[in-house]
Amino acid sequence: MARVALHQRTGVVRTSGIVFLALILAILWLTHAVFTKRFSDDVPVTVVSERVGLALSKNADVKLRGVIVGRVETIAVDGGAAEIDLRLDPDLAATIPAQVEAFIVPKTLFGEKYVDLRPVSGSGGRAIAAGARIRQGTIPAEVERLLDDAYPLLTAVEPAQLSATLTALSEALDGQGDDLGASLDELEAYLVKLEPLSDELVDDIVALGEVSETYGDAMPEIGDLLADAVVTGDTVVAKEQQITRLFAGVDKLADTADALLDDHGDQLITLADESQATLDLLARYAPTLSCVLNGIKGLMPRLDDAFRDQRAHVSIEFGPRSATGYGAGEDPRYPAVGRAPGPGCRTLPTPPYDADRPAPGAPAEVLALFGIADHRRSMVTALVAGAAGVEPGEIPDLATDLAAPALEGAEVSVR
Repeated sequence: MARVALHQRTGVVRTSGIVFLALILAILWLTHAVFTKRFSDDVPVTVVSERVGLALSKNADVKLRGVIVGRVETIAVDGGAAEIDLRLDPDLAATIPAQVEAFIVPKTLFGEKYVDLRPVSGSGGRAIAAGARIRQGTIPAEVERLLDDAYPLLTAVEPAQLSATLTALSEALDGQGDDLGASLDELEAYLVKLEPLSDELVDDIVALGEVSETYGDAMPEIGDLLADAVVTGDTVVAKEQQITRLFAGVDKLADTADALLDDHGDQLITLADESQATLDLLARYAPTLSCVLNGIKGLMPRLDDAFRDQRAHVSIEFGPRSATGYGAGEDPRYPAVGRAPGPGCRTLPTPPYDADRPAPGAPAEVLALFGIADHRRSMVTALVAGAAGVEPGEIPDLATDLAAPALEGAEVSVR
């Protein structure tokens, strides 16, 4: 059996591989430790901040008078406050006074933020010690709010484009200092004159806002109105010739009306005066006009059925004698205005009567107002009942009213 060299033995090879991997891991850890300054003797201090800046991150710079004196180790948030752990260079920590304030400010317009240590006015010569707690300095709330609001805008702007814009603006303003100064002086003069009117201007602006809200609420209706106006305008343009002829006709009508008024103006005035009584009566009965017309409308189908096929489908019976003409004392009597029941629709426009259920007659006291005496009514009713072969009580009052004029003055023989 051949003898295997020591470095080719399986156990030696495995051990060498493990040692090699461990050496690589040790080098990586050592590199990380050196980079993170794990072996350094930095001076730890803490900044107590109400909040952390937008761009402040771990390993951000810590500066004193523009010189880097440390770095940000960690940022811990506890409720609404934040604690920023700093690591100060031990060689430079001796130059940092104990009484300092920390400000979180950006390096450049678009740069990340860093911690700026600023000595408090009147601070002594004692250097800052490890474990010290530094309070965050306060800047005006308006400035901080402006920076926070401007940061998203500035990060959205391309630096190259912003540089080109600022360069163009610089070139445009170059040599215009005198003109700009004069313009600012004029602006100041205007502002001085407007200052006494500031209250009125504020009131006007507030009123303008209220009016704008009103117009804003009405904008849909205004839009519809304008759209309708456009349609109307298009119609007027399309019908221009017809409208021209209409105006010409109206002009001729005005001339004719003028001539009519010149010739018959007095007669028209007299007609208007004498028509007053008639118009008053019509006005009194005007409320019944609609129900009468609607009643006639409902009656039309029955009339159409009675006169269908251009024929009158009715049965008419004539008496043996025609009625004589009315005499002087036989004129119908109408009730006085004071006794009349007055205008009313009664059962119109939908009366509940038909051929099988005729309307009942009016009371005798009402019919008496229309010139039919009681004894004549009884006589006419008896005659109609005899002709019909029924009892007088079965004759409707309407039949009596219709037969009375035909029988007036006639001779009747009862068999």
